[in-house]
Amino acid sequence: MGILENLYRKTLVFYARGMWKPSDNKVKQFFLTVLQHLVITTRSFFHERMQFRASALSYSTLVSIVPLLAIIFAIAKGFGLNDIIETEIRDRVAAQPEITDALIGFVNSYLTHTHSGIFVGFGILMLLWTLLSLTETIEATFNQIWQVRHPRSTFRKITDYTAMFFLLPVILVLAAGLSIFFYSFTESLSGIMLLGPFLTFFIELCPYILMSLLFTGLYAFMPNTKVRIGSALAAGIPAGIAFQCLQFFYIHSQIWLSSYNAIYGSFAALPLLMLMCQISWYICLFGATLSYVIQNRQNFYHGKQHLNLSRRHHDYICLLIVSTICRRFAQARPACTAEELARMHQISIRPVTDILYELCKVNILLEISNDEKGDKPVFVPAHDIQSITAAAVLKLIDTEGSKLDLDECNNLWQQYNIFRDKIFLNEFTSLPLHLIPDKKEPEDRRTIP
Repeated sequence: MGILENLYRKTLVFYARGMWKPSDNKVKQFFLTVLQHLVITTRSFFHERMQFRASALSYSTLVSIVPLLAIIFAIAKGFGLNDIIETEIRDRVAAQPEITDALIGFVNSYLTHTHSGIFVGFGILMLLWTLLSLTETIEATFNQIWQVRHPRSTFRKITDYTAMFFLLPVILVLAAGLSIFFYSFTESLSGIMLLGPFLTFFIELCPYILMSLLFTGLYAFMPNTKVRIGSALAAGIPAGIAFQCLQFFYIHSQIWLSSYNAIYGSFAALPLLMLMCQISWYICLFGATLSYVIQNRQNFYHGKQHLNLSRRHHDYICLLIVSTICRRFAQARPACTAEELARMHQISIRPVTDILYELCKVNILLEISNDEKGDKPVFVPAHDIQSITAAAVLKLIDTEGSKLDLDECNNLWQQYNIFRDKIFLNEFTSLPLHLIPDKKEPEDRRTIP
């Protein structure tokens, strides 16, 4: 027991302090950085309740699967590759051909009715609404991960989503066609000693590369903010590999369902399909959180994310942020973004972003942003900085939220308000926040290293 207790204590010490200390050994520092990213990503993933978002996205995906396959089959038919797409789908659910037949039957019926002119307008509207609803849910989830409070405008949704709806099926169809071409080309060169095995290995590696690029594009495109390609790629590669491994497991795990077919029939594959869909969204959202952590790593100080602030610390950060913004405004210096404020005061980016939008909601600060994806919003005072005092800020924060019915304890409530008002009658709290000096504030730098 003594050895286990000692190991447990060392693990806790390493988790709390050891893994956050820099190392001179580059190899060790690399693995420490990877471990730090995984720890912060896991914390953020569960703090933002992404597991529930994955469940909601799984339901939306199952609802949207027929319209999505209809678009893919329609585009594949134009290229003459619809048989290849159908073969790929049947291979994925080889143990349950009844489900594949029903699914493809729904898709063909959908395309037949659309082509014949029956319910053309209503069918197209339902197809677009289903796909738009799914895409908006995905964007809202990614924006929550990236702490973005404003979604795309209606015009940008129409342009961006339309391009994605048509480009994604084209990419999938072309990828399937290229795979067939490479397979046939490899068979013709199978007799060559070195080139044949190399091409075979490359063909087997292609699905992992394509899936990694697909996740990279999703992580870079979907959030309504600027995502660096390096951050998206660093998260897209492990997400793509994990998704391909999940597909491999799903295809081979259907063999286990053969013993249940006599009891449950075709229903036996449905729970597994729902489970795999949910795990797929777990992988996707975990990768999105990882890309956010990689890009904002400098704003997670030693892994202390301050996810659960006390009221005292919350009020202190509010006053700290407002005083900084008002002081820069009084000095005619450029306005700050959330990342710059987090870097100035060495506070994690998530609580800074939450508090900034809370201050905007109570009309203390004003967010200035363009609709362009690459422009990050900046924050300025919402009114005269002479009237922004500590007492005014805290009183406005207290007005946020629902009010209780305090008629039964009205006297006690009035006495509490009188006592609380006396606290703010001293000279310091009546002083405008921009006049409070802050010698520790660094010189203005518009870029974050």
